[in-house]
Amino acid sequence: MKNILDKTQFKLFLKFTKHLLSYWKKEGVIVGLSGIGVLLGLVNPYLTKLVIDRAFGNKNLRVFIILALIGGVIFVLSGLVSGLKNYLDRQIKIKVNFDLNKRVFKHLEKLDLNYFQNKSTGEHLYRSSYDIDRVADFITTTPPQVIATFPKLLFILIIVLRLNWQMAVFSLCLAPLLYLPPYYFTKRMRRVWEDLIRNSEDIFKRLNEVFSHIQLVKAFAKEGAETRDYLRRKIANIRMSLKNTRLEVISGFAGSAVNKVVIGLISFYGGYQVIKGQMTLGSLTAIMLYIGQLIGLQSSFAGFFQNIALGLVSCRRVEQILAQRPKIVEKKNARSAIFKKGGIVFRDVSFGYKQGEPVLSAIDFNIDGGSHIALAGPSGCGKTTILNLLLRLYDPWSGDIIIDGCNIKEIKFSSLRGQIGIALQEPFLWNDTIENNIRYGKADAGIEEITEIAKICTIDKFVNDLPNRYNTLIGENACKISEGQKQKITIARALLRKPKILILDEAMSSMDSSSEEEILVNTKLYNKRMTLIVVSHRLSTVMCAESVYFFANRGEIIIDNALNLVNNNKEFFHLFSGQAKQKAG
Repeated sequence: MKNILDKTQFKLFLKFTKHLLSYWKKEGVIVGLSGIGVLLGLVNPYLTKLVIDRAFGNKNLRVFIILALIGGVIFVLSGLVSGLKNYLDRQIKIKVNFDLNKRVFKHLEKLDLNYFQNKSTGEHLYRSSYDIDRVADFITTTPPQVIATFPKLLFILIIVLRLNWQMAVFSLCLAPLLYLPPYYFTKRMRRVWEDLIRNSEDIFKRLNEVFSHIQLVKAFAKEGAETRDYLRRKIANIRMSLKNTRLEVISGFAGSAVNKVVIGLISFYGGYQVIKGQMTLGSLTAIMLYIGQLIGLQSSFAGFFQNIALGLVSCRRVEQILAQRPKIVEKKNARSAIFKKGGIVFRDVSFGYKQGEPVLSAIDFNIDGGSHIALAGPSGCGKTTILNLLLRLYDPWSGDIIIDGCNIKEIKFSSLRGQIGIALQEPFLWNDTIENNIRYGKADAGIEEITEIAKICTIDKFVNDLPNRYNTLIGENACKISEGQKQKITIARALLRKPKILILDEAMSSMDSSSEEEILVNTKLYNKRMTLIVVSHRLSTVMCAESVYFFANRGEIIIDNALNLVNNNKEFFHLFSGQAKQKAG
């Protein structure tokens, strides 16, 4: 037990059992019912002694009927107590499971973007399902089991001592043998459980990736390879399960063998005392029934050790999530701010995703409120990084980012991000209707507002051809519509918020030029005071902007209009050379 529940693990156990404090009244009822169940269970063996010694021994029918009626009442009461206890126990488990899920999910939502980029979605899903279920089961069943088991053990020993102290002492001397098999095998099974859980999680992660990218799998004709990989992982999992099963079978056999030896020795000694006249047959029968309950407790202890070992594995895995601390933290005195112009200032900002590898080095620039600008430059120059910093998905290593005179570190997340709309090159859409995907930008938006925005983004041109129009389900990853249509929906979703700053990061790359131009014109007419930031590798998009912020290779940001840059900057010209020649031609 010491190795299974050491000091560190005991603290971990206590940390999670705090979730039971909210339900202490019901837990108290469960403990009380467990106590009543224990007492009722202790009465039956003694009733058996009375039946044998007094009813059968004296051939007294009246005593036999009375004892039988008492036994029947105890049987019914035991059933009622057990049923009520199990109902309350299940109720608390469901609520604790909900509390844990809420706590873990809220914590995950607070973690910064970098954490999710280093972990797979499948891993989070597995821990949020299997591990939390295991923890909830562990912390709701273990305390009542401990509270009920040890008093029952003590009461049985006291009763056996009163019936025959020699038998009690003899049984106590043999009792440690009962706990050796579960103690030994549980330590070995714990290592197998840990490997089994990790392997099961890996299978879950891979399945999530395969089904999320099923189009890629089919496009490269990798169905057979993925099936073989899945079966290979599954076979490894089966081998671990079989190893665990072998240990369980051996543990069960060893425990059963020890139990039979112990019962045999106790029965032999008890029979000897009955033959010698030192104990009645009724007392021997009662003692053997109590010993049977002790053997049952031993089985409970075996399961108890296993539940602790397996439960602590899941507790530790869930704790690994809860122990993560977000790097991007909202200040306690952060305030709400209303952007009036949407002017942006980057002042001496440096940042990189890896320490010692800066993407941006001491950059300075201003974006006037209400302007339409384009960010241009080669891949990896930091355009998307600037947008991530503006949304405060990351914090710069040094420098300040200011919107309308307010440092974004002083602004609440909800206030900052609530006034910035963003649409990305890769459209992230839900398996829901077109209407609900647009409404994600503003939960209380009515259908009239949604259709107005849809017209601005030219969504109505293809929605009218769909059987259910805006109530059309677009499928997993919006597989039922084209990439360009997906991008139009994401722009509409961002625009629905009526943001003060709208960011389009390659958000029209899958559209034709005429659709792109129409959306840009409509967007600027819809909200003339909105700051519009566009990132694009398409010259036509960049040409529409009032000014271009060009990220040159030297780390310099050149601000000019697109025409001047094409004519006067070789680096910019080479970046768009093919498109520039085509446009000139």
